[in-house]
Amino acid sequence: MLFYPSFADSRYHLTLATLTMMWMGLASSWNLISGFTSYASFGHAALFGLGSYIVGIGTVRYELNVYVALAAAGALVGLFSLFLGFLTLRTKGHYFAIATLGVSEGVRVIVNSWRSYTKGSIGFSLPIDLVTDDGKRQFYAMLGALAAIVAVSAAILWSRFGTRLLAIRDDEEVAEALGVRASGYKIAALVLSGAFAGLFGGIFAWVLGYLTPEATLTPLISLQIAVMAILGGRGTLLGPLVGGAAFYLVGEYLLVKTGELHAVLLGLVLICTMLFLRQGIVGTLQATRIWPRGLRL
Repeated sequence: MLFYPSFADSRYHLTLATLTMMWMGLASSWNLISGFTSYASFGHAALFGLGSYIVGIGTVRYELNVYVALAAAGALVGLFSLFLGFLTLRTKGHYFAIATLGVSEGVRVIVNSWRSYTKGSIGFSLPIDLVTDDGKRQFYAMLGALAAIVAVSAAILWSRFGTRLLAIRDDEEVAEALGVRASGYKIAALVLSGAFAGLFGGIFAWVLGYLTPEATLTPLISLQIAVMAILGGRGTLLGPLVGGAAFYLVGEYLLVKTGELHAVLLGLVLICTMLFLRQGIVGTLQATRIWPRGLRL
């Protein structure tokens, strides 16, 4: 991927690769909290959208360097995730999912209403010098962010931290009885998940060049991220990467080839996958003899 911009034959293909990596990274960020602990979050659209607006407002209103704005997006959304964790992680199961969805909708309403900063539903453009470049800087920023979350996910999965998160996923009460401080581990996972979601949202704002609540804060974003991780195999390292790339690229291909029918065909593909690959693509492979024993990926 380091050399892809050199032989990409158009800006479209470069942007396609950039957005594919974004969805892979977002699915991996969702996996940190929802795959490793089974706390299904439907609030990732808020984290993603906040990151986008922090970069947009930072570069337009405060004239920050885009890389400084991206760092601020990751840090501030991580802090917001800490607050979100204290609010919502006292609930479990469906209640947690509804609580995160409610917070996400609340953020969307605030962004729509705070017109002095966000311009409401009209939106605003990023600085012209960021929008009109050749797209290579956005590509490498996204590649760096994706490499970082893969490294963090691997470090978690292959450590005691990850083992304890998986123990919480399997049976939280038993894990606590064995001495695992479940609340602290869940909040830590949510903060990491949120920080990366904000970072990817910030890079998306740079790629898109124009921000509106409908582009960055719609609940469909949360749903799509969750579907990608589940499709690939949640709770694994490779699953969200495979699911994110497969879902986005197949969707784009069907859109080009079939137009308005693409949503129906993509839905049929998902239904077949859920019926015959219930553990996701990677999860199903791990259950076969093809997968090396003991390899945690």
